[in-house]
Parts: sequence; structure tokens; C-alpha cells
Amino acid sequence: MKYKKKENLNARPYWKFAYGKKKKFKGHKNFHHRGNVKLVGKKNDMQECKECHRILPLTAFTSGSLRSDGAYYLKKLCRECQTKLEAEKREARKNAPPKPNYCDSCHKNKKLEIDHTHGTIKVRGWLCRNCNSGLGMLGDNLEGVLRGVIYLEKDKNKIIEILK
Repeated sequence: MKYKKKENLNARPYWKFAYGKKKKFKGHKNFHHRGNVKLVGKKNDMQECKECHRILPLTAFTSGSLRSDGAYYLKKLCRECQTKLEAEKREARKNAPPKPNYCDSCHKNKKLEIDHTHGTIKVRGWLCRNCNSGLGMLGDNLEGVLRGVIYLEKDKNKIIEILK
């Protein structure tokens, strides 16, 4: 029986072949151009702003992250809401207390960010990215955090005992 000579897979271009078969690339057809910039979505599509919940044309949104074919995804906030949010963050930074060495939540020495109450310029403190994102994902309120606690510990009496 004659054996086939093994090919060096490190020398083979992985983007053209996968286990000897030609690899098909995903054809992105859903895009349009705004000047020289390639954007995801059709030119006359509409999108809902996640802040004000208005349905607006794609021209009301700015470009965000890059897709594999070179087209940019659009941000989920309209330009008007994005501008208000940035102004709010700037004012919150001006009113912020001095930056501590440790996160106000987990007390770890990490890169810190300002945590503020959304819709106001009231600063709550300095948090690391993990704590700030985690609290944001839980709704930035006590109810969301308590739902997470109840999910993690089904026995409500044990939760009360730990808190005392």
C-alpha cells in the first residue's frame, strides 16, 4: 500500500483551504456607502435609538465597530442622545472626587472609571471596569442586584443571615 506524503499544514494558507476543501467566505451583502465609509444596512433602513426609542433613518447614527468585510456597524444611540451622554460624562468628571487607589466595590487595585447616576451628573464613585459593567448590566439599581443575589442563593433566610 502506498502512503501519501504528509503535507506541512503550517505552510498551507489556512484562509483558502480547510482540511483539503475550499473554504467559503460569508458574503456580506447588507451595506451601503456614506462618502468613502462602508456602513452596515441599506441606505433607506430605519433603526431604533436605545435611549430615546425613536425610530430614525441610519443617517441619524454614527459609525461604531468594524465588521470583517470592512463595513462599520452603526452605534445604537442616535447622534442627539450620544451628544447628551458625552456632555453628561464630561460634567460628571468635573464634579468627581479625587481618584482613589482602589475600586470602591471590589477594593482591587485596577484601572478605575467614574461611576455616575445616568440622567444626572451625580458621581457615585470610582469603579474598575468589571464592577462598573456588572452593575450596569444589572440595571444600575438595587432591585437588579438583589435579583442577582436571590438567583445565586435560593434560600432567602440565608441571604438575610449573611447580611446581618
